[in-house]
Amino acid sequence: MVTKENMLNAKMTPPLPVAPSLREALKTGVDLPATQAHKVLLHCALDAACVPDRLRDIRVTTQIAELDYRTVAIVINWLRAANPRDL
Repeated sequence: MVTKENMLNAKMTPPLPVAPSLREALKTGVDLPATQAHKVLLHCALDAACVPDRLRDIRVTTQIAELDYRTVAIVINWLRAANPRDL
């Protein structure tokens, strides 16, 4: 059984929820590579933190996405705590 604690300990990326409208376009039984999943999570966190596109650096986001899940989760938690007015 996969638990949140096991994922953090194993540094695994948790499965991403996929909107029903997008499920047909995805290949079933194929996992999204961790780096791509991390990019999705990071972009969602940036959107939620109201970081404007002009302040985003695609190269930096890609470099962070290549790190392990635990590190990516720390960055996402930092973005959640950020005050959008300070950015």
